[in-house]
Amino acid sequence: MRLLLIRHGETADNTAQVIGSRLPGPPLSATGVEQARALSGTLAAEQVTVVHSSRALRALQTAETLAASLGVPHVPVQGLHEIEAGDLEGRPYSEARSSYVGTMQRWWTDEEARIPGGENGTEFMARFGDAVASSTATTPPGATVVVVAHEAAICVWAAFVADNVDAAFSRTHGVSNTGIVVLEGSVEAGWTATSWDGENLLPA
Repeated sequence: MRLLLIRHGETADNTAQVIGSRLPGPPLSATGVEQARALSGTLAAEQVTVVHSSRALRALQTAETLAASLGVPHVPVQGLHEIEAGDLEGRPYSEARSSYVGTMQRWWTDEEARIPGGENGTEFMARFGDAVASSTATTPPGATVVVVAHEAAICVWAAFVADNVDAAFSRTHGVSNTGIVVLEGSVEAGWTATSWDGENLLPA
C-alpha cells in the first residue's frame, strides 16, 4: 500500500507565521486554492480511490478540491487534525516554535512530554494512528491512500512510524503547503518512507 500524507494548501496563518491548531481554523488563501487545484496533476498517475482528510477547514477545502478533480469521494476523518498547540495557539512562530516543536522533538525520548495546555506524544500518536488505520482499513490491494492533514502532524507521525527515518532527520525536514510524504507498507507490517516533500529516500 502507498500512503500519501499531504499537507493542506496555504492559509493566512501560514503567511502570517502564527501557530494555529484549533478547529475549524482558517480557510485556504487564494494561493492555497491554486495549490489544491494543482494536486490532481501531481497525483494523475496514482491509483487513488478516495481522499481522506482532517476536519480542519483548510484540509477539507484541499481534499474536496483534489477529490473533485480526481472524480473520487472525499471522506473527513476524526483524529487527523493538527497537533494541539494549547497555550501556544495564535502565537507567532518566532515566539512559540521552540516550545511547540521542541516538545515534539522530546517525544523521541519522552512521549509523555506535553505541549503547554496541549497534547503529549502518547495522546497524539494514538489518535492520529487510529485515524490512519481507519482511513486505510478498506483500501484495495495496490491502491494509493491519500490523507490530507497538517505539517506537524504529518512530520511527527511519519517520522515515528517509518523504519528509515530518525530523530536527526525529523529535526531538519518539514513539509511545504501541498507537499507530500510517501509511505509504503501497512499499519500491520509497518511503514517505510520513500519520498519526503520531493526528496527521494530510496537507496541509490
